[in-house]
Amino acid sequence: MPLFILNLAHNKLLLLGTYGGAMHLKSSSYVVFCILILFSSCSSKPVLYPNDKFESVGEERAKHDTKICMDKADKFLKSPKAKKMLKSGGAGALLGGVVGGVAGIFTGDIAGSAAQGAAMGGAGGAVAGAMSPDELKQRYVNHCLSKQGYQVLGWD
Repeated sequence: MPLFILNLAHNKLLLLGTYGGAMHLKSSSYVVFCILILFSSCSSKPVLYPNDKFESVGEERAKHDTKICMDKADKFLKSPKAKKMLKSGGAGALLGGVVGGVAGIFTGDIAGSAAQGAAMGGAGGAVAGAMSPDELKQRYVNHCLSKQGYQVLGWD
């Protein structure tokens, strides 16, 4: 697994590979990098524990129930309530971009500072409790399946 190091003193993000190789990313790449990391954690479907419910209904019915829960989650993600829940991470990125842009006025690197500020603001929003659409969908599906008696081990 690669190791990521943010070097603010030199406006670079250092990516150390598993074989000791390194790659430098300019400050304008911070936002793209953060988006890629976010989407790389996306999970496709839940893995169900073969409990009594699963055994009694069978694998096909469990797949059908999972699909229904995932469809309900997709519909929920389009709702105003879900959008409000997801908005705080984006607000952190926006605020970070504004603060970074102001800092760039003083340093002479407006675009680079704004990108760096947006990445740090988005990360701050995530740490403060914001969640990605994927995480919200997973929580929704896990809850939906548990109400039906299934146990979710994880996601693959």
